[in-house]
Amino acid sequence: MEMKPVISIVGRPNVGKSTLFNRLVGYRKAITEDTPGVTRDRNYGEFEYDGYYFVLVDTGGFEPTKEEGFFPLMKQQIITSLEESSMVIFVLDGKEGLLPQDMEISTGLRKYGKAVFHVVNKVDSRQREWTTADFYALGVQKFYPISALHGLGIEDLLEDIVTQGKQLGGDDRRQFGEQATEDREPQRIRRTRQTRAEGQEHAEAVEAPAEGRIRVALVGKPNTGKSSITNRLLGSDRMIVSEIPGTTRDAIDSKIMFRDHELILVDTAGLRRKSRIEMKVEEYSVSSALKTIERADIVNLVIDAEEGVSHQDGGIAHVIITRGKGLCLVVNKWDLVEGKMSRDEYQKLVKERIPHAGFAPVIFASAKTGKNLFSILDTDLRIYNQLRRRVKTASLNKTFREFFQKLGPSYQQGKQVSILYVNQAKTEPPTFILFANYPELIPEHYKRYLENSIRDKYGFQGAPIRLVFKKK
Repeated sequence: MEMKPVISIVGRPNVGKSTLFNRLVGYRKAITEDTPGVTRDRNYGEFEYDGYYFVLVDTGGFEPTKEEGFFPLMKQQIITSLEESSMVIFVLDGKEGLLPQDMEISTGLRKYGKAVFHVVNKVDSRQREWTTADFYALGVQKFYPISALHGLGIEDLLEDIVTQGKQLGGDDRRQFGEQATEDREPQRIRRTRQTRAEGQEHAEAVEAPAEGRIRVALVGKPNTGKSSITNRLLGSDRMIVSEIPGTTRDAIDSKIMFRDHELILVDTAGLRRKSRIEMKVEEYSVSSALKTIERADIVNLVIDAEEGVSHQDGGIAHVIITRGKGLCLVVNKWDLVEGKMSRDEYQKLVKERIPHAGFAPVIFASAKTGKNLFSILDTDLRIYNQLRRRVKTASLNKTFREFFQKLGPSYQQGKQVSILYVNQAKTEPPTFILFANYPELIPEHYKRYLENSIRDKYGFQGAPIRLVFKKK
């Protein structure tokens, strides 16, 4: 499979890089907020134009003079992105004009020898295009005045990107990015030709099923080590890792091959209680994490071994289960606890604190030492198989008759309750329809008995089970 050209978007903080990224990719994947430094990690997406396919990388704001906080880490992320890129989109702010930081970035870009497209963003009308004159001090022949928010001027930029791509990889589309149909990633490729009226937001993005791909999410409270686990699994420093809670704000997708399966790893923003969400951007982070749970197949709930299992961890587990996603509990930083408590003791504690997740496997791991990290992926694959498991109707009804013989539904309100027939309606999650004469009278304790009996018989480890009772 031919590699698609990689294009990095760079620039000062708050010039509209993430807005342009969202515009090109075709949906609101990156967080966009009028606060400098919102995008910290490299955020990857794909887009297609005129039959050619490209990988787009949104980077953190580049401020060369900042040497504290996140900025040194962000700078390293940008350097890594530039090294792997074929082309660069350098975004400038048409409202603020040319600033000294822009000059520094421009000078730094020259040493990479990459094709650079100088984009002047926030040019919302033709009357404002004269503002690009200031930027000619950079010694550049061509600028692209655009409005990433409203989609103005994007066509000229894309046409020149395709022309440059042809020069890099030849005129054959397959040589620099077009793939055969079976290799395409339908859920992330979006057409970017502007077909909507000026002033409207992003074009509609139609999601397609990601057949053959298993989406694995890592969620949990801030600073539990989600990014560190992802970095270890990927074998790179794709994510920024620091001791400051809440470093990751966007959901970052990464592709990995594991035991002949294509996995999409998603690292998410740390989930906080609503009372702790002080900035609007943090609301985006929580929303992004919840959306990640929605679109994942398997969710790994990462717990800090030293901090222990909290009420909030139980709440996150509840969200995962109610969404019908596979669940694996990952106790990270186990190297800091090992020797003080046995695994059996800690696992018992986990089950006590999160009783509704008793069906989920518990993995004791350490992102720092690398211990048991790939056991997480092995477990995720097993959970995925359990999510997709289907029991034949004949076998299911025979098994349920055995359940009834051990413990039958008792009389309720003077009526004999009977379950007459059972079938599995769907998978992901496994859902069973139970037809009864008085479904509304079946008590909760008996429903729990049936679910536990199903698990004892068939497993379904890590997979939520749905029991639906209908009138027969």
